[in-house]
Amino acid sequence: MLNPIKEIVRFNREAGLINQGYDDFLESSFQIEEALEGFNFPSAMAKLGLPISTDPTPKNFSRFLVASAIDEHKFSIPDVDRLDKACDAVVFAVGSMAKLGLKPQEITKALNVVMHVNFAKLQCPKDEFGKLTKPADFVGPESQLQLILDARSSK
Repeated sequence: MLNPIKEIVRFNREAGLINQGYDDFLESSFQIEEALEGFNFPSAMAKLGLPISTDPTPKNFSRFLVASAIDEHKFSIPDVDRLDKACDAVVFAVGSMAKLGLKPQEITKALNVVMHVNFAKLQCPKDEFGKLTKPADFVGPESQLQLILDARSSK
């Protein structure tokens, strides 16, 4: 089985993302975007009293949220705080998968499924923030992830 950490680093290298360096706005907004997937954004924005944009998505909301939190003055988050934040995100993510009933080997398999699908994006253009877009024929990992979940419940 592939080491998913090595695959994630390889993907970021091949996508040209590592050479871009660390961007506090982008790293934070990407993590928030992933955490918000699946929620009803027009409803959530209305409940918060926020204007519903023409494209109320986790991507747009996370970028709005992080941009709102950034001071107009130049700021710098120390690398040790950046690393701690990233490590905590991994701990929460792995913990979330364990709470879904997955064992370490199943978590590794799920990460490899997602990374295999992500490699299909390598030749695609990037959006205005440098995030790779999906090809027109993109097939997400959901069906393969469902198989992992289904196998979990039958044990």
